[in-house]
Amino acid sequence: MSAGAMGAGAAAPAEFESSDTALVNAWRWARDMALSYVHDGSDPVGLWYEAALPGRDAFCMRDVSHQVIGACLLGLDQHNANMLGRIAGNISESKDWCSYWEIDRLDRPAPCDYGNDKEFWYNLPANFDVMRACEAVYEWTGDRRYVEAPEFVNFYERTARDYADRWALTPDSLMGRRRFMNTPEPFDRKNGFHTCRGLPSYAENFSGITVAIDLVGALRKGYEAYARMAERRGDTAGAGFARARAARYGDLIETEWWDDANSRYNTYYTQDKEFHRGEGIPYLLLIGAIDRPGRVKASVADVMSRGWNVENLSAFPVFLYRLGYSGAARKILMELTAAERNDYPEVSYGVVEGIFCGLMGIQPSASDMSVATCYRGDGSDESTARDVPMLGGTVTVRHIGRDRTLFTNNTPRELTWRASFAGDGDRIVTAVARVKPGETAALGRPAD
Repeated sequence: MSAGAMGAGAAAPAEFESSDTALVNAWRWARDMALSYVHDGSDPVGLWYEAALPGRDAFCMRDVSHQVIGACLLGLDQHNANMLGRIAGNISESKDWCSYWEIDRLDRPAPCDYGNDKEFWYNLPANFDVMRACEAVYEWTGDRRYVEAPEFVNFYERTARDYADRWALTPDSLMGRRRFMNTPEPFDRKNGFHTCRGLPSYAENFSGITVAIDLVGALRKGYEAYARMAERRGDTAGAGFARARAARYGDLIETEWWDDANSRYNTYYTQDKEFHRGEGIPYLLLIGAIDRPGRVKASVADVMSRGWNVENLSAFPVFLYRLGYSGAARKILMELTAAERNDYPEVSYGVVEGIFCGLMGIQPSASDMSVATCYRGDGSDESTARDVPMLGGTVTVRHIGRDRTLFTNNTPRELTWRASFAGDGDRIVTAVARVKPGETAALGRPAD
């Protein structure tokens, strides 16, 4: 951890205790590794943590979007706000409504990815991924700046309308878009800042892509996030526009990209109007861009049948736990702590999120002042998430096996505790009521 990092702009991180000592060791490794990337605000860019290749001294849009919840758990809300705010604030028409793909500690576009506003590296899912991440952080923290601060609102509006139009990402134009768009003049195919200025995927190693499934998934979930943010601002027209678009991207995923003969999704569509297979499905499972149960199950089988790099694997614990594959989730979580390239920041932040949001099933919602919990570990284990930062305070969640949970609210607000349990029981007994599954009881009043 950088000198003074925890003393400047950071709250105390959550703590994790468990009868499963291997999980405790994994947590300690992830916590210490993740905090080693935190900087104390003395750099020109302000409060930040590394979210890019090690040694870059930078944060990129993709990695920030995938590390923000781990950062919330580590008490880094102000770091998130600064980093996301700088990304949002740098969107511009001169860059065809892109922001800076990667910002370094000197508060400049990282030179390895940027020459000038016409020549730079950029992956098109990023704007929508950032929008999704901003909403996720709002739900975790209740910080209204993500809803109404001018730099964020401008980013959402420009992304949902101008960026989508400029890069032919609308539902009607997406499948017919060209490989290269908005290129510098003269266009040089040997210059990566020309050919990679607008990659239609986070995958960067497959030639000829015009659309990729991770882009379509990012569009769907980005517009869903936009709709909810617009509603919070009272913009019902904007919310309706975004919700309709999100539904159309969802339809595209299920009608255009599903390969019924092989029971799997295609991932790339090329300039030759052909589908191909590659990366993308782990990202869809991470962000919840597919929701048909049979196809989700097939997609999990698909991704578990092949090997992945650590950038992809860092997302596996949280989505595998969430989808009920607890054994596989725990195995991969443990492997990540010893994996080659486990110094990639996304790995440790992914393990943190995997433990608290995956294994412990903790999910706050500022929208309705609730906290959901569900233990997905072994029935004989006892695990505690202590002093988890959220909603202006902390909560503590103690799971005793799979059938008993204790919840302590140390936030300044009354919360609804949405307690869930793995299994098929027909009753949940609480301290104040006996409720049926699917019902809720308003519990967890603020501590005195």
